[in-house]
This record gives sequence, C-alpha cells and structure tokens, in this order.
Amino acid sequence: MQNSTTTAISNATIITADANDQVIRGGTVVFSGSTIVEVLPAGQVPSTPIDTAINARHGIVIPGLINAHTHLAMTLFRGYADDLSLQAFLDRLIPAETAVLSEAHVRTGARLAFAEALRSGCTSALDMYWWPLATLDEAERAGFGLQAGPIFIGFDGPDRTPWNTRMERARATAPHQWLFAHGTYTMEPEQLAEVGALAVELGTRFHIHASENANEVADVRSRFGRTPVELLDRYGLLRPGTVLAHAVVLNDDEISRIAETGTAVAHCPLSNMKLASGFCRVPELRAAGAVVGLGTDGPSSSNDLDMFAAMRAAATIHKGNRLDPTVLPAIDVLRMATIEGARALGIEDRVGSIEVGKQADLVLLDADSPSLNPSYDAISTVVYAASRADVTDVWANGGRVVDNRSCTTIDMERTLAEARAEGEIIGR
Repeated sequence: MQNSTTTAISNATIITADANDQVIRGGTVVFSGSTIVEVLPAGQVPSTPIDTAINARHGIVIPGLINAHTHLAMTLFRGYADDLSLQAFLDRLIPAETAVLSEAHVRTGARLAFAEALRSGCTSALDMYWWPLATLDEAERAGFGLQAGPIFIGFDGPDRTPWNTRMERARATAPHQWLFAHGTYTMEPEQLAEVGALAVELGTRFHIHASENANEVADVRSRFGRTPVELLDRYGLLRPGTVLAHAVVLNDDEISRIAETGTAVAHCPLSNMKLASGFCRVPELRAAGAVVGLGTDGPSSSNDLDMFAAMRAAATIHKGNRLDPTVLPAIDVLRMATIEGARALGIEDRVGSIEVGKQADLVLLDADSPSLNPSYDAISTVVYAASRADVTDVWANGGRVVDNRSCTTIDMERTLAEARAEGEIIGR
C-alpha cells in the first residue's frame, strides 16, 4: 500500500482531532508516501513538491475512524440471530459458527468486512475472532490497520481447538499484538489467570468482554464470588494495555478502579441497545479519567460496521438516558472514534489524528452531500449529520483504498460471490 508520491488535499475543512481539537477551514493536508508532512491553514502553499493534487471543494477531511471492538468476519452471520438477548444470541450463534467455520470462511468474511469498513471511513480496528492470522493476512492485502491476536475461550470453541493446544499455538506463533479472552463467564478463573500470565510473558496487550449485561455480572458473581471487573482485578488484568469491551454494568468503585489502573473501555452503543444490555456509564468513566474508545461490536449483533452510526448513537443515547443535552458533546464522541480509540489500542503515536509525522489515514466526505450543507460546526456536522454514504475517498497508511466510493484493494465481485455462497451454507 505504501508509495513514494506526495499528495495534497486542499480547500478542505480539516478536523484534526489533535490536542487542541483544531478545525482548519480551507486548509491543506500533505502526505508523502505513508506520512503526513504538512497540515496548512487556508492560503498557505505547500513547501513540498506535489505529485497528486486533490481539490476537496470545501469537503470535510477527518482522521480514519478507529473501531475499538468488533468481530469482523461475523459479516457472514449478519441477521442470523436478531431480536434476542445476549445469552440467546450466543446460544444461537456459537453452534452455527462451530458447525460451519473454517479459515476459508473467515477470510471471506474478513474481506467483506474490510470493504464495508473502509467504505465507511474506518481504517483501523481491534478484532476478536477465530483464525486471527488469516484475518491479519487479509488485512495486509486490503491495506487495513488490524489489531488482532490469539483468542481464548473455556471450551474448544468454533475453531475446535482444545485449551492446551490453544496455549501451545499462541506461544509458537508469537510475537503477537494482543491476546484475547472471550469473557469471564465463558472461562474458569484458572484459565483467565493463565491467559493473563501469558500476556505478561509475551508482552502483549489484552482484550476481553466484561460486564456486558446484568445477567452476566450476576452469573459470574454467583459462580466465582466476584463481578467480572473484580475478577479481572484479582488476576492483575486491569492495567495499561487492557481494553474491556462493553463494560455496561459498573458500580462506582469499578469505574474508579478502571481509571486508576489505566484500563480502557470500548463502548458499543448500538449492540448494547439491540441486545437490551443497557447503557454504559460513559460520562462517569470519562469524568474519572478512563480512556473510552468507540466500537460497533460484531456485525451479527449490531448488524453493521458503521462508525458514523456508532458516533451518532453514542452522542444521543446518553443525552436521552440522562435527560441532559450537554452529556457527551460532539467533540467528545468524535475523539472517542479517533484519537481516544487510538489511545485505547496503544497506536496513538501513529494514527487517530491529522498531524505532521503521523500515518496518512484520511477520510474525505462528499462536498456536495445535501446532509452536510450548510455546515456551521464541522464536528457537529460529522457526528450528528454525516453517514457512511458521505464517504467518497479513503487513504490508509498513505494508500488510496477507496477511490470515488470504490474499494481499490479488494476484489468485490469475488468477495460478494463467496459471501453469498457462504450465506447459503449457513442458512440451511
């Protein structure tokens, strides 16, 4: 995906998501190869010779969006288990996964997901799913910034791998970016402790579902005498480098402990609402100083990978739930989908904002979209009005992965044909 050419996107409203939340109207962003080299105000000419000049025509440019929790290859199970509680959803989904999944299935589902995500302006994601090495391979081909690693669960799982083999394979295929544990309710405490120790041994980051709904919390407390968050704390897994998915049911002490330990949370508002799990206490988490990123969850529980929809949901549901229109203003939500998501994933030095020296992950929105005009506040426009349909062009690591709404790195005809064929098998 990398190249040596220099590109300038000019006449743009640039939402930088930098430390000052700077918005530059009529600005220019210049990147050479994979790196941003200039971010200029209106009227300033690039000092770098330009190979490709793009006139944004007052369109909005944002950083590539970052999905802080998902299961990408679940695209193959979109719509398979709808209108169910979390437990009923899992009871339907996991047997279906176990019956049909293979590495080839995951590759197809991942390619479909990368196409959907890139066309939605999402350039990076934290992905928990089976056959992660295959997904990482497909991500490299697509030019997508994937964070992934071995996944652990307390039974053989859809990849039909016994626990000891799973542990041996994780060591044999190291190094890894991440280790994933499915959840405290699908593992024994001893297994959780073993994965935690392995994460320390291998120097990896750690990701787990935690406190997704009240039933989960009650079940874990009744079985093990602690809540999921307390259990994780017991084994030293609340720490910098850990991301908790969902974290819907938290008490005040748990919120304080998450913040104190440098643990991050991935907020998935659409999935939480669809599964009737409840409302994550995002305002309290942020007030306590915890890093909160934004995620879609898997496309079988939220049904899509649309980070614009996730932003709008996050920006509105907490206002309605608290009866307070000032809760989670647009800038906070925009940051959750960009630089705070990057911080949660430990990649904020490379992505998440439009700044000199960072990776050129950029999204251009349609200057002529009726829903984006007029725009009095570009950040509010993106969070409350924009949709993935407004994304025209996307650059990931400097490569143009979406050109005039078409993916340049994915064979869509082949991917769609394979996905439809897989759907016929799953639906039998």
